[in-house]
Amino acid sequence: AAFVVFASPAESFSSVGGGRPSTHPDAVTRYISHSSPIIALQSSAADADAGSPDSATGSKAEDSSAANAKNDCDLTDADWAVVDQILKFDGKVSDAALEGIVGAALNIMHPRLVLRLRTEAAKAVEDNDTEQAADEGDRVGDLRKVGVALSNVLDDRLKGGRDLLAELLKTGEIRKLDGALGKASREGKLDMAFFTVLNMNIRDAQYEASQLSEEERAKLAEVSVPTDDDSGVADRLQILQHVYTRCQEELEKAVIPGVGLLNKLLRTEDISIRANQLRHYLGPQPNVVVTPDGKEVPLQGNKEALVPPQELISALSRAVKQIRTVEKAGGTDVETAAGLVENCRQVAIEARMAIAEAYGVDSPELMDFENGLQPVFRPTSSGSEYIKGD
Repeated sequence: AAFVVFASPAESFSSVGGGRPSTHPDAVTRYISHSSPIIALQSSAADADAGSPDSATGSKAEDSSAANAKNDCDLTDADWAVVDQILKFDGKVSDAALEGIVGAALNIMHPRLVLRLRTEAAKAVEDNDTEQAADEGDRVGDLRKVGVALSNVLDDRLKGGRDLLAELLKTGEIRKLDGALGKASREGKLDMAFFTVLNMNIRDAQYEASQLSEEERAKLAEVSVPTDDDSGVADRLQILQHVYTRCQEELEKAVIPGVGLLNKLLRTEDISIRANQLRHYLGPQPNVVVTPDGKEVPLQGNKEALVPPQELISALSRAVKQIRTVEKAGGTDVETAAGLVENCRQVAIEARMAIAEAYGVDSPELMDFENGLQPVFRPTSSGSEYIKGD
C-alpha cells in the first residue's frame, strides 16, 4: 500500500541558507505509489490499471472472470513455477519468513509476473480479502497471497531507500555527500528502491520550482550546487539532481563499459558533448608515454578503444530488448517505449558517425557495427525479440 515517508529537509546542508524557502521544507519523499520499484520503466496508465476500482472489483462478474482468464494466459509456465515454489511454504512458515522467500525469488521473477502480483496485491488491499475469487476455479487467490508478500518486501526496500536519502542529505556539504555516495555504491545500496525514492523527490522538487514567481525564478537561476561551504547556496532540486548525477556516475563504474557508455550518452542532452564522448570512448586511444617532467612522448601505433564498438552494440541490443519486455508486461505504454527506443536509435546513429570518423567509412569496424545493429532497429520478423521482448 502507499505510504508517506519523511526525512531531514534539504536545508540541513550548511551551505543552504540563502536559497528560496521550500513549499514543503520537511518532506523528502512525498509519497510512494503502487508502482513496482524493481521495474525501471513505469507509466501512469499501468499504475491506473493496477489501482483503479474498476480493475479491482469489475463491474460484472463475467467481465472479471474474462479478465482473470486473459491475465492467467499472460503468465507463462515458468512464472507459475515460481509462484508454486513460493506457495509450497504457505502455512508452514511465518509471514515474515514467507516474505523472505519472496524477496529471494525476486531476481528470477519476470517483469510481467511482478506487475501481475502487484496488481493482485492492490486488489487484495481494496477488497480486504486475499482469498477472493479462489472459489471460482482460478488461481487469483494464490497470486494475491504472493502479491501481498511481494508488496511488503518492496515497501520495506523503499523505506531503506528513504532512509539512505535522508542520511545523504544530512552529510552537510557536497564533498562529504560525494564520499557518502561512493560508500553507498560500494555497499550495493544504490538499488532501484533508492532511485524510486530519489525520482519521487526530484519530481516533487520540480513541481515546487514550477510554482515560483518570476522574481524567485530569476534568483534561482543564479544558484548552482556548491562544492564547498563558501562557494554559494543550493536549493533542494539542485541538490537532488546532483545526487542523481553522482549516483549514475558511481553505477557506471560498476557495469561493463558498453552499458556505462550508453547510460552516459542517454543522460547527456547536448549533442556536441555526446559527439565528444563517442569519439573519446569508441576511437583508438593515442599511444603515448608521459615523462617525469609531464611531457607526452607519442609512440607508434594506437591503443585499443576504451569501449570497443561491439560492446556498445551489445548494450544497445539489451536496452531495446528490455524496453520491449517491460512494454509487453504492461510496465509502460507504447508511446513511452517508442520514445525510449528512438533515443537508443539516435545514439546508434551518432555512434556510427564517430566510428566512421575514427576508423574510416570503409573500415571493417564500421561494417560490423552496422550489421550488428541491423536486427535491433530493423528486425525482419514481427516476432523478433526486439519487437516483442523476452
